[in-house]
Amino acid sequence: MSLAEALDMQPPVMPEDSHTTRVTTGDDASSTSGKESSNLEAIWDDDDTRAFYECLPDLRAFVPAVLLGESESKASEQMSKAQEQPIESSSEADQSTPVAQDAVDISADSGTLQEGKSVEKGKDKEEKDKEKTKDPDKEKGKEKEREKEKDTDKKGENEKEKLKGSEGTNLDALLQRLPGCVSRDLIDQLTVEFCYLNSKSNRKRLVRALFNVPRTSLELLPYYSRMVATLSTCMKDVPSMLLQMLEEEFNFLINKKDQMNIETKIRNIRFIGELCKFKISSPGLVFSCLKTCLDDFTHHNIDVACNLLETCGRFLYRSPETTIRMANMLEILMRLKNVKNLDPRHSTLVENAYYLCKPPERSARVSKVRPPLHQYIRKLLFTDLDKSSIEHVLRQLRKLPWSECESYLLKCFMKVHKGKYGQIHLIASLTAGLSRYHDEFAVAVVDEVLEEIRLGLELNDYGMQQRRIAHMRFLGELYNYEHVDSSVIFETFYLILVFGHDTAEQDILDPPEDCFRIRMVITLLQTCGHYFDRGSSKRKLDRFLVHFQRYILSKGALPLDIEFDLQDLFAELRPNMTRYSSMEEVNAALVELEEHEHSASTDKTVNEKHSDTEKPSSRTTSHSISTDQPSILNGSEENGGVHEEIGDSYSESGSETIEPEGHNEDDLDEENHDDGCDSDEEDEDDGPASDEDDEVHVRQKVAEPDPLEVASFDQELRAVVQESMEQRKLELRGRPTLNMMIPMNVFEGSIKDHHGRVVGGESGDEALDEEAGGSREVQVKVLVKRGNKQQTKQMYIPRDCTLVQSTKQKEAAEFEEKQDIKRLVLEYNDRVEEENNGLGTQTLNWPSGNSRAYGRGNSWEGSSGRGGGSRHRHHSHSGSGSYYGRKK
Repeated sequence: MSLAEALDMQPPVMPEDSHTTRVTTGDDASSTSGKESSNLEAIWDDDDTRAFYECLPDLRAFVPAVLLGESESKASEQMSKAQEQPIESSSEADQSTPVAQDAVDISADSGTLQEGKSVEKGKDKEEKDKEKTKDPDKEKGKEKEREKEKDTDKKGENEKEKLKGSEGTNLDALLQRLPGCVSRDLIDQLTVEFCYLNSKSNRKRLVRALFNVPRTSLELLPYYSRMVATLSTCMKDVPSMLLQMLEEEFNFLINKKDQMNIETKIRNIRFIGELCKFKISSPGLVFSCLKTCLDDFTHHNIDVACNLLETCGRFLYRSPETTIRMANMLEILMRLKNVKNLDPRHSTLVENAYYLCKPPERSARVSKVRPPLHQYIRKLLFTDLDKSSIEHVLRQLRKLPWSECESYLLKCFMKVHKGKYGQIHLIASLTAGLSRYHDEFAVAVVDEVLEEIRLGLELNDYGMQQRRIAHMRFLGELYNYEHVDSSVIFETFYLILVFGHDTAEQDILDPPEDCFRIRMVITLLQTCGHYFDRGSSKRKLDRFLVHFQRYILSKGALPLDIEFDLQDLFAELRPNMTRYSSMEEVNAALVELEEHEHSASTDKTVNEKHSDTEKPSSRTTSHSISTDQPSILNGSEENGGVHEEIGDSYSESGSETIEPEGHNEDDLDEENHDDGCDSDEEDEDDGPASDEDDEVHVRQKVAEPDPLEVASFDQELRAVVQESMEQRKLELRGRPTLNMMIPMNVFEGSIKDHHGRVVGGESGDEALDEEAGGSREVQVKVLVKRGNKQQTKQMYIPRDCTLVQSTKQKEAAEFEEKQDIKRLVLEYNDRVEEENNGLGTQTLNWPSGNSRAYGRGNSWEGSSGRGGGSRHRHHSHSGSGSYYGRKK
């Protein structure tokens, strides 16, 4: 610098050597570091931490100055101003000093020994002054002053004796409260209270109590340090005494070099670090302690160094005055860690301490920028949505530009796991509400939910468990809001139980100790299981719960929380169901359940065959017209409101019969409910099976139709029928089985139109003989199809036809066989009950249920066809029945 000034030139920029340790002041560091100081981070992480270490209470605002020992300087200044002569100022100042000390000692309760010494010194000086100055006026003034001093000494001694007893007890109580000060307000209040008990002896006792903090109560060290920092503004001896004791203890523990008292060492070094953050202990003391540990970087010294860095290393590294030196210390620390063969625990401690002080550099997190429309959708779904605002949210979603935001809205709907678990039903309600206006969106939601459930089963990732539970709840809520059918729910149930089993990846997809699938089933049953309490859905749930118990037993011992959830689930849904305790019991119950279902399916087949072959009873209000009325076929009654329907059906025998039937215009609105209102026209066909029947409903509101239009219609109809016949001839057709499924409208039409009469029942022939006057024909129903719509047509065939005779013989043989099986089963059931002494109370008693089913719908004589028909209808459309019966 001097050479640069002499030459009148700028000094060259010297390169920085980062490997040397420098101790600089704040100004030097800010001037030399330059770019580094500007890039330093904030010393404190947040405002609360900064306020704790920097915003200390001002004791002068809470405590009188006399109690803090600050009246000495004020008293000395006042006495010096009152002195008239400079000679007397020295003696009077000396005399005023013990007076001020007495005033302080009265409030601070200091020892009397020092007071006596000061008084003696004052008397000696007064005697010397007497010898030097023999002025009688001055002697009189001094005598008066001595009398005043004696009076104040007597008063002070009396007050001290009174205060000693009370202050001792108050200090003990205050020190007992010290370990309970675990907040900033409590320690500040205790600090102010101590100021009212301020004395030298009490300060020593306080320092000793602070120093003897329990070695396991490390959380008290910041609050004790705050108390010391607060008192240091007025009582300079408190921090000095405490720091001296801590430094002596540190040197003693380090020099002892034994591997004992690790907790004491950690308490000592962390106390020094906390005092450093309050700027009570100097950074030099901290660096000297750290250097001592680094010089012998083994055993407990590693723990001590790491605890010191964890306490105040970040503070010193971010402070401009000490950042360079702390950075060099951290580099030395990492070099020692790499050189020495440390055990994993110590290696982890060193890395944590290093990165806590000097975190690794990383790029700032870039927040995702969303367009305003997406932000508005997220606000509606994740912020505004609740029970009171769901209608408003639905209206706002309907107002969105659907083509732009449909995909993002679907994405947000599938993030139900990121919202509140209790609001999943609101998302399902929104899905059901939007399905009225955007059906494809609602279908996409269901597809995505099912896909997510299957994806969770395929991955079986632990991090997806919360997401999988939310999707199970979402699927159940969609069922509750009538958006999915019960078949979807039961398919999901069985998929959870069987997916991945009996494969090479079973240990990964569903290991024996993993019970998460049980929790998924519990979640879905808790959401929508209470709706499966009637009809076929109840039977489906009973069957699934038996399989579910088998899966539960395959897992072995369950965790207590899952076991309790299972107990609550069975108590809520099926309180009377038997909980099996072994795999053998479950397997026996499954075998019995399969036998029961097999017998029920056999009964169903018999009922279907009877309904296909037998003739229903005639209606009392029938509009059917026999074949001896050819006028209707010719269209003579069209002007009276009766229209002609022509259908083509082909019988198996190949014979052609024409049986027209007319009906009123109002009957056309009833689709397939009145089976007797349709006319049948049978044509011959080369194929053995029946073809489709194309039917055209013509509604003519004009009284007299145009003959040209009628002729044109007839011509087009014949062309359509001929084209259909040509197409059907080219298709591969097989003879339909006799045990085909009967559509629902057959039974619905029979119940609505016949008012309880038998339609397709077993006793149809006898009823027809009695009511129709002993007709020689049997009425049967032929199932035809028009496009995707099934319809039934009535047809009369002779009683002596081979088809009728063979069918009757076959049904009679099957009925006899069923009666034998029924008798054997009942006898077996009686024997089992006798062997069990009447204690056999199994849940699924299929023999007795089977006998009731026969007595209700399968008797040939005196049985009611409504019972069988209604049972078949409920069985065939169980999902539909339970679907429409949930929220009505």
